[in-house]
Amino acid sequence: MTKAITVRFEEEKTVTGATHEALRRVSEHLGVSQNKAVHIAINRLYDDIFPDEVSHDMPTPAELDFLRDRIPDDKNAKVIDGLGKIFRY
Repeated sequence: MTKAITVRFEEEKTVTGATHEALRRVSEHLGVSQNKAVHIAINRLYDDIFPDEVSHDMPTPAELDFLRDRIPDDKNAKVIDGLGKIFRY
């Protein structure tokens, strides 16, 4: 069984409060639901606060750089990066 909470949004963005407009914009930018955007935000903050507990199933920035260096310079080559909006490189 999943658990649910109610989020009460602030009228203005503060250090400890978020607006519904901010959530709407983030979810639209990422192309995900508002619920999924909340999950992504929580996981990113968690990974920042607890770096030793970060899942190692995603490439590190160094691994991403290595992979990018292997992409051919062919102008006709297409690289699809659907997660680029989520992860900072």
